[in-house]
Amino acid sequence: MNPAPSSKPQRAASASRDKGGPVRPNVKSADRVLDILELLASTGRAMTHAEISRRTAVPKSSLTALLHNLVVRGYIEQSRDTQQFQLGEGAYALARRGAHNRDLLRASEPWLRRLMHDTEESAGLSVLRNDMAERIASAQSPNAVLYSVHVGVMQPLYASSAGKVLLAWLSPAEREAYLQRVQLQPRTERTIRSAAVLRRQLHQIREEGVAWSFSEFTVGIVGLAVPVLDLHGRALAAVGLALPASRLDDPRKLKLEQALRIAARKIAAATDRARVSEAKSVHI
Repeated sequence: MNPAPSSKPQRAASASRDKGGPVRPNVKSADRVLDILELLASTGRAMTHAEISRRTAVPKSSLTALLHNLVVRGYIEQSRDTQQFQLGEGAYALARRGAHNRDLLRASEPWLRRLMHDTEESAGLSVLRNDMAERIASAQSPNAVLYSVHVGVMQPLYASSAGKVLLAWLSPAEREAYLQRVQLQPRTERTIRSAAVLRRQLHQIREEGVAWSFSEFTVGIVGLAVPVLDLHGRALAAVGLALPASRLDDPRKLKLEQALRIAARKIAAATDRARVSEAKSVHI
């Protein structure tokens, strides 16, 4: 008699058929990794190799390789004394980062739209991702001539207004470590190529609270950004505008800066409220 098929693939296949889509087979290794992480998260304690194998039905030989990869990536930690496994800081950091970005996204969406409506320029929200500024939300200008700010774009910290803001609000030690290791590769003829010049700009940005980029990332495009600060003065993100240089003059600079500062305060307040609300719901 042939063994009965696993219930998980049956459910997945059924769901795909119900939606009218193609039936996609489960990826066994991905399922196993998720089973391991879910088990350790649900038990909240360290477990032996044998117990994890038994409770996930992952053969010990396969489990060894999976656990090794997860330990290397920091999602699981192994005790030197007991050799048992538990969730690592990487797993908690991933969850925190996901919750952080989710709250930021929810809080920023209406204010990015308002910022775009008030200025008629493309607005975006960026966060620090390693040595880059990653745009995680945007609202596109209604103008026929515009600069599209696409979600997912990664920009060098030294070449964009959002990146300069995030860099300026790092701790002095983190900022100096970045300046020591970064290679200032030019994106345009106006990209900063001197660490000394960048240091002076970062000091000015901290003093004035706004960063500018004049054709440094994209020729003909001006960017400006301000920090979204938490209650401790740390930068959660950078909110910015991007527009053709032909639409910028001195009087408009002040209006754009003012609109950005208002949006940053509103996003920060909304993010804080979202976190407080979530914390209350967790403790209920």
